[in-house]
Amino acid sequence: MKKKIIAVVLCGGFGSRISELTTNTPKSLIKIKNKPLIWYSINSLLKAGIKDIILPLGYKGEDIRKYISKNFKKNLDDIRLIDTGEKTEIFQRILKIKKNLIGYDSFIIINSDTLFDFKLNKLINFHYNNYYNISLSGIKMRTSWGSILLKKNNSVYKFKKNNVIDRYYLKNESKYKAFRNTGITIIKSNLLRQIKKINKNIDFEDFFYNKKNIGSLIFDGFWYPIETYKDFLNLKKNKILLKKVDKLLNKLNNG
Repeated sequence: MKKKIIAVVLCGGFGSRISELTTNTPKSLIKIKNKPLIWYSINSLLKAGIKDIILPLGYKGEDIRKYISKNFKKNLDDIRLIDTGEKTEIFQRILKIKKNLIGYDSFIIINSDTLFDFKLNKLINFHYNNYYNISLSGIKMRTSWGSILLKKNNSVYKFKKNNVIDRYYLKNESKYKAFRNTGITIIKSNLLRQIKKINKNIDFEDFFYNKKNIGSLIFDGFWYPIETYKDFLNLKKNKILLKKVDKLLNKLNNG
């Protein structure tokens, strides 16, 4: 009988969009509140009861290996560190660890550069209760750009900053509500059997996320990806965001 679920923490990229910090340090080891980003990712999984975890290593993978070996000693039997190469796209990384995923019913993917505070078990239950092949998770976004609220005559009713975008609409798709993809996804492992060989030209999301029988659970909570140096600096100086990080840190430390 297959085990229920295993996690894949993506941590092998170069982090080129935040090169100010990643010349000597892998992106997943960038510290927020004295904890590397990957610490948050792994502890969020452990808190959800997910103990089988794979880290497909790439750029400066040995640094990540040393960190895990030193700081997750109690979990070393459950955390598998697999070298998947530096110049490897996500689709290729998943295929390189394919044999480790087939023994599980599903696998959950999370990024090691994103802080989030919502219950992963809620997404897992959603996935299994609805018998989806793939379960995506979305988030209600916040905008710091400033929002212009217009009356029907185009006069300005109000200008507001730091608001939640409840939903948005895409051009030519106005009958569908749109939400930001969090990157946290659950996929049935048997879908990997459809892939016979590694193809460098296939985009992971395009290949998987347009198949049939896909659901999405929308969260309304703290979610913050650190994709660029600007994202990093914004987090460092934003008191509201830092309070949310403190709350998350407290939860994970006491989990």
